[in-house]
Amino acid sequence: MVDLKQRPMAPGEIRRFIDRFGLPGLLDTEGKSYTAAGMKYLKLSDVEILARIERDPLLLRLPLVRAVNPGANRLSIGHDEDSWKAILAAPVG
Repeated sequence: MVDLKQRPMAPGEIRRFIDRFGLPGLLDTEGKSYTAAGMKYLKLSDVEILARIERDPLLLRLPLVRAVNPGANRLSIGHDEDSWKAILAAPVG
């Protein structure tokens, strides 16, 4: 577990999630941070959105889960129990 307030995500790490879910898929559009920032009404570039995420990780749909097995990198965003079960059930190695 990583506390994103103490240690922001590395660019390569966030890129894994963006490649899988898309940048809009990572945003918690129902969250307080998103609403308070007025992001529903702003037209921001991907670079601007990433800069905001770096400053306020609560803009993300948390938790971000990554399970690394040899030859596989499984990812999940938000409270997705079915995805977590699939990650746990996947063969290791």
